[in-house]
Amino acid sequence: MKTAKLLWSIGSVLVNVTIGIYIYLMSNAPSELSERFQYINENWTIYGGHWKAEFLIMTLIAIGAFYFAIYWKSISWTIISIGQLIILLTYPIMLGGYRNTPFEVAEMANQMATVTFIFGNLTFFPGLFIMYLKSDVLKSGLRYVALIISAITTLTFAIVYLEIISWNQALVLAPLINVLYLINAYYGFKIKVQ
Repeated sequence: MKTAKLLWSIGSVLVNVTIGIYIYLMSNAPSELSERFQYINENWTIYGGHWKAEFLIMTLIAIGAFYFAIYWKSISWTIISIGQLIILLTYPIMLGGYRNTPFEVAEMANQMATVTFIFGNLTFFPGLFIMYLKSDVLKSGLRYVALIISAITTLTFAIVYLEIISWNQALVLAPLINVLYLINAYYGFKIKVQ
């Protein structure tokens, strides 16, 4: 249990670090897609290394979630675990599909990675909502914040998945998602070891 708590909490904190780094990296990348893929390949050591690190961090979160799902025999943690597994599929697509590939292949990989990431989060965030709805680990104020954020993110990923709004439009919620990951980390530390 201690290891699962640690993996879930450390992963949830570190994912915020990788989000910050990614925002910084992409601020330097060209906006036009073909130029962006060229730029990513020219700087592959940085981008590839970043995605590999993020892949590892998201795996830590998945391991913690799987342990909690088994330990508590909980549907919410099972949903969270499945969502996290789907999100993990994003990284091999990017790592294999962007590096030294023709533009058409990179564009296809980008679309596949984006849809996979969106669907994974569309599974992950409802799991968090159900978990926080039933949990008494956090004080009610923080629990309500987690419930509200997970409900908003679930709704947002659903309307992105249905193509009502674009992925780029949904990115305005990134700060809320960062806050939710920090609450997730705190939740992990607060779980009582039995």
